[in-house]
Amino acid sequence: MCPSKATLKEYILQAYRHIYHEGAPRNVPIIQGKDLALRLGYDPDLAENVPEVLWSRFFPCGHLLPWVGTLGVSGPKILNLGSGVGLDAYFLCFGRIVSSGCVANVDTAEEALRLGKGFMEHHAVTQERKKACSLWVQADAERIPFRNEAFDIVLLNGVFNLFEDKRPLLAEIFRVLKRPGALLLADLVRTGPLPRDWGWAQEAWLWCINGSLEEQELWGLLEEAGFTHIQILKKEGELDPLWREVFLARKGM
Repeated sequence: MCPSKATLKEYILQAYRHIYHEGAPRNVPIIQGKDLALRLGYDPDLAENVPEVLWSRFFPCGHLLPWVGTLGVSGPKILNLGSGVGLDAYFLCFGRIVSSGCVANVDTAEEALRLGKGFMEHHAVTQERKKACSLWVQADAERIPFRNEAFDIVLLNGVFNLFEDKRPLLAEIFRVLKRPGALLLADLVRTGPLPRDWGWAQEAWLWCINGSLEEQELWGLLEEAGFTHIQILKKEGELDPLWREVFLARKGM
């Protein structure tokens, strides 16, 4: 039987809270942590500063950060939605991709935010240099606690597929984006139906598999939400029929 939306959402929330508290189990059938970050192209020098306690709690589906600097926004206000331990914010701030502005890390898991904030504050002291500010906010992505048009850029890295109904999520993102603003989204995208035996296994929801869409479905939802100038910035095969893809979508004038 398919779980209800409320049951599935609560399962995902509690499962990730457990993972952020205990770390990811080693038998998870996906590449993860530091190995995944380096494969995706994260800065290897900065990666050396990240402790294992954070790597075991880092689950990106792509590397969004190279495109942040191409958007032409000075001192951007960035929403890192579903941030987890906030390593995208770390690589943004200390990789000098953004030297001013602010990154707001929003996640439902207090455990993740506490770990990420502690690491960032410690690293800021040891680096002894000014960086973009970072905020840490516990909240539901379907009810983002910021005013309309608060952000220049929204990052959604390995989060989109965790939502069974993606329309409320996209509506909130559209609301908090400025005009013009940009959504950078990375997740697994299907080239066709999932294998029949994958079914509705709840564990497959955790790893962005069962919530995946085909490319044209995702594109259509972005257009329905009001986004324009949609582009696929990067795509690479993962495990048939899944691809890792990075989308850019704009909130027009």
